[in-house]
Amino acid sequence: MPAMGGLGKLQGFCAVACEWGYSWAWSDTCCIDKHSSAEVQETIGSMFAWYRQSALTIVYLSDVPNMGSIGNSEWFRRGWTLQELLAPQTSLYKNLTSANHKKDATVLAELARATGIEPRFLNDFSPGKDNARSRLQWASSRLTTRPEDIAYSLFGIFNVHLPVLYGESAENALGRLLTEIISQSGDVSPSPFHSCFPAHITSYQRLSMPPPHPNAEERSSAISGGLRSSEVLSLGDVPGSPTVRSIQLRTPDSNVLGEVHDIHSPDRVPLARFFGYLLALPCIPYQVTAIQVKASTLSYRYNIHASGLTPLEIALPTRLEYVTGSQGVLYLVRPWHSKLLGPFVKLYAVTDEQLVSALWTPFNALLLTQLPHNEYLRIASSTLITAHPLDRASVLNSEIRVFNIV
Repeated sequence: MPAMGGLGKLQGFCAVACEWGYSWAWSDTCCIDKHSSAEVQETIGSMFAWYRQSALTIVYLSDVPNMGSIGNSEWFRRGWTLQELLAPQTSLYKNLTSANHKKDATVLAELARATGIEPRFLNDFSPGKDNARSRLQWASSRLTTRPEDIAYSLFGIFNVHLPVLYGESAENALGRLLTEIISQSGDVSPSPFHSCFPAHITSYQRLSMPPPHPNAEERSSAISGGLRSSEVLSLGDVPGSPTVRSIQLRTPDSNVLGEVHDIHSPDRVPLARFFGYLLALPCIPYQVTAIQVKASTLSYRYNIHASGLTPLEIALPTRLEYVTGSQGVLYLVRPWHSKLLGPFVKLYAVTDEQLVSALWTPFNALLLTQLPHNEYLRIASSTLITAHPLDRASVLNSEIRVFNIV
């Protein structure tokens, strides 16, 4: 298949398919009616499955003369080709080798070097929300002609089904994708030092350096706005153990609690949305009432008590006080999504038994600290926090609040 124009390229593609014994071939260049919004929506939602179920995927890198220069190809810088790389069971890089790259160690090694994707994912990739940060990093240096496509091209990789809304911004498209991921599976922040996640895919290209520890004045001002100083819960040192002590906490000002919804009426809860630098995320909140910390040589262990949850323990490499200051308001929250209740529950008529069955279960919690202006900062984002509701009553008496997370 020498370098050629569109028609010649298509003819060459069909010729290769015939050489391999196939009577039918599909090319995304000419087999999608881009003037039909319904067909575009269906295609974007189905394309990963089509590549996965194909008998053979043929890739022609016209700008690569040999295997050693594969990383220079434009093909590896296009957004839509990521799923073409990962989804197929059998692939042929026609101008480089006659072998299936899934079985050729040399090709796998070169592809890994060119893309930064581990050979195990190149060889056997499963769509889903595991390793979310890594999957976003794979796409972080890729480009698409239409800005929104940088998010749409990842729908199949994350196995999500969302509307395709050309005309929305790339920020909104990526925000809808990320809120879907975080509401169902947890963390997609680009590094442990980001609170939640950014508005642009390029933020995942590299890890950020941790910010400098704030001084005492900065820590105090960061948490004092919107809080009443008369509501400090002073928890003294634990007697008999100089290495165990408690962190002071405050109760929140009821005037800055934000948008609250009855958990018995989940049909009225808005969808998570991403705007500017904020994520508006509906959550079931559990206010942290007490924290005890015990320092060790390698980490700090925190015993956390929260209203409505069984006590839990987490280990962190640094002290929580560096983020929260000496006093603050903390919440453990469960990101809310209507899918938590299952596919057959009528949201406008949910029963107590349905709520208890779905929500009296362990979940991955986010730890939030309150900032001024009714905003929240996510902390300890690199640590998996598994929480469990205390009892049936704690489920039925809970509420759903919208947190604006920076």
